[in-house]
Amino acid sequence: MQNNIKAIIVEDVRKFHAVIETFLAEVAPHVQIVGNATKLIDAKELIVHLSPQLVFLDIQFDVEGKTAFDLLEELSDLNKLDFQIIIITAFNQAEYYDEAFNYGALHFLTKPIDKLKLKNAIDRVSANMNQLSGNQLFSQFVQFHEQVHLSKSTNKIVIEGLNFTEIILLSNIVYFEASGRYTDIYLTNNSLRPICSSVNIGEYEKRLAGHPDFFRVHRNLIININHILRFSKKDRSLILPEPFQRQYASKDRFKDFLKFLDDRDDS
Repeated sequence: MQNNIKAIIVEDVRKFHAVIETFLAEVAPHVQIVGNATKLIDAKELIVHLSPQLVFLDIQFDVEGKTAFDLLEELSDLNKLDFQIIIITAFNQAEYYDEAFNYGALHFLTKPIDKLKLKNAIDRVSANMNQLSGNQLFSQFVQFHEQVHLSKSTNKIVIEGLNFTEIILLSNIVYFEASGRYTDIYLTNNSLRPICSSVNIGEYEKRLAGHPDFFRVHRNLIININHILRFSKKDRSLILPEPFQRQYASKDRFKDFLKFLDDRDDS
């Protein structure tokens, strides 16, 4: 039997409160809504006095001229960030947010709300309960906010590790290697101890789609071509600087890799 989770809803459109509560009754009845707020000033009071374990939080509050970040900053100053967060918004970068927020301790749902995604987010909240401090959650929120507001030409990427979330310079990444449903990220400054990410390699391929320096040479490998010293057409091997091991491209992807290099040289 699942333990009850005490939650509040902070959303400036009142009708969405009823939608969330209706869906929760169906897919997560152990989540008990103990308070509702349409303004951040009211949400702050509710959180301080009710100490919820979970907050459903919209990002934009246009009437007050503030965002969720303002609320979280104030709560951080009061040492009241001791709850899980599920972001619910119709923000115009929804697709990108969906990739970013669904990993780590933060969870993101777009409007209109999908019941299955809501259930999955609640399941992750239950799994993460009491494992991370509120300040760690706030730190992740700020990091994701920074990542989302970087352009496609940015030189950084968010890496959701098993314990921490980091923003890494793309130039420091040598390659991504699949490890089951996880991904090991090898860096120039930490070659013997890769970062183990909870995000699968397919998701990283999507995120790197706008970055011309990365190519998926194998279903298990995305490589930064700037770190390839030389390669062999005979065995499709890719030679990297020491202490990195020789890597291999798959037959089909090696052909695409060669074309990729030709196109890159022509551009």
